[in-house]
Amino acid sequence: MVLCLSRKDRFMDLEFSPRLSTTGIGSVPFTDSEEAVSFLLGADLSIPFWPQMPKRCFGEEMIPQDSKGMPCVRIDADRKKVALDMAGRMEEVEAFYHRFMEEDPSLFALSHDIASGLYAFEHLAHGRQWPVVKGQTTGPVTLCTSIYDEQDNPLFADPDLRDAVVKTIVRKVQWQIGRLKPFASDRVLMFVDEPVLSAFGSSTYIYLSEPDVQAMLGEVFEAITGAGGITAIHVCGNSDWGVIVRSGVQVINFDAYQYGTSISLYADDIKALFDRGGSIAWGIIPTTAALSKETTETLVQRLERCFEAMIRKGFSRELLRERAMLTPSCGTGSLSPHEAGRVFTLLREVRDRVLSQGKWI
Repeated sequence: MVLCLSRKDRFMDLEFSPRLSTTGIGSVPFTDSEEAVSFLLGADLSIPFWPQMPKRCFGEEMIPQDSKGMPCVRIDADRKKVALDMAGRMEEVEAFYHRFMEEDPSLFALSHDIASGLYAFEHLAHGRQWPVVKGQTTGPVTLCTSIYDEQDNPLFADPDLRDAVVKTIVRKVQWQIGRLKPFASDRVLMFVDEPVLSAFGSSTYIYLSEPDVQAMLGEVFEAITGAGGITAIHVCGNSDWGVIVRSGVQVINFDAYQYGTSISLYADDIKALFDRGGSIAWGIIPTTAALSKETTETLVQRLERCFEAMIRKGFSRELLRERAMLTPSCGTGSLSPHEAGRVFTLLREVRDRVLSQGKWI
């Protein structure tokens, strides 16, 4: 409890009121980086972001992209596998901490071959600036529970390697914020993607405790705020939002298309989030087969139901609007380019429709 309170105090001067700003989750369905960036720059997003392109190569998928540089982690692009090799564990861990202690984030940079969209964004957006731009990283909890050794033990089971994963992400977000700062007149919004947390508390991840989750996320969030960024977490589903809010994160993003009204069950936690200047990013545009049946009007109605559920819990519409972002429910990397275009068109139209309705202003 003391830790959460001190973290809250540190975040109070980093209040973020997005007022229905739009952005996207990382992945897009392109294989050419400049085409992907041009597509996103033309999508009229309030908060642009650099694209991840999992269809381009295995290295751009979320697990291998952020695993590079971790001790004992082997990335096999041919077999499309990321696994642990413990043969040289002691030496690799020692070398890792030596590198980490140099306090040079460039030693943990995302290389062009696995993050070509970031470099293309820097090139095509050169000379432009927005109040906020967005970056993203795979979260430490997801990484630690997605990589296994030959005996099917998760990386999470090794405390030293678990700590190395967290510290790898710390340096990667510091480096990424530094690269994106020239494009943001205010700050960089850094999403930590944690899909595993949609299954927090399930039998599959029974070994995950709230203190473990908060310690891992907390160290990454400290690095983001320390670099002048805004912390955000993306969970592509439902979750125990109390656990996540208590981590001290500033923005929570989830699949509001499917689970939008369920977040009202955590009213006390959301009040604590808002009290410390936090926000909700409502993933209201579906990135599933449901996309084909929805229209701007049906999605506005769905978003209204989400808001009404919160209003019944005592939140004002004005506060909800002030602290709301709008996003797709997840990344668009598994869609076709045409479908991705429809996702971002609907996102823009829902935002414009909501802003045009007097009761939302």
